[in-house]
Amino acid sequence: MSGNRKRVRLPEGNIVRGLFRLARGDGGGIREFGNTTEAFSASIAPLLAFPLVSAVLFGLTGHWLLAVVMLLSRVCGVLLQPVMTELVARYRASRATWLVTSTALNWSIWLLIPLTLIGGIVSTGLVSLGIDGRYAVIGSLCGSFLYLLWVQCLIMRAGLRLTWLFAVPIVIGMNILIATVCLEPFLVHPSLMALIVHPAVN
Repeated sequence: MSGNRKRVRLPEGNIVRGLFRLARGDGGGIREFGNTTEAFSASIAPLLAFPLVSAVLFGLTGHWLLAVVMLLSRVCGVLLQPVMTELVARYRASRATWLVTSTALNWSIWLLIPLTLIGGIVSTGLVSLGIDGRYAVIGSLCGSFLYLLWVQCLIMRAGLRLTWLFAVPIVIGMNILIATVCLEPFLVHPSLMALIVHPAVN
């Protein structure tokens, strides 16, 4: 990932405040994230640590080969986002701000935590209104995912100076590609989920 020689130095603010501003639709919230390799490393480290820990725990059940395959697929999925962001920035001549854009996208994943909590409250309310529990859960999950996509489109638009016409398909395509890479082990090994849920220690 090249093009950092002309990188714009932005003063690092508060990550939580940045996420809150982005969640409210304020594209200026991206300025709260650092445009440095250190800030980027801090944002991507947890996303790489979780697959590593999960792979080790799964490997301890005796399925080390599958654990390594899962780890590699998850790591590739995590790294796809910065790679694609840099490519888009290079095409749009916005390479000076691609790093802060990628950093903000990494942190935006953690919005799933409050979104899941809110979705649980919403789905409970829908069930109390007589809506089938399955549809209520599916509806809340879809709503949370669409909201996260909107936030990520806002980040791409603010960070790389894209129009919504460009940002939306790029973010959707990026997430489809990431999901495909991360889910590939489950497609190749259909019983993998059963092994994870009910591991048989060898």
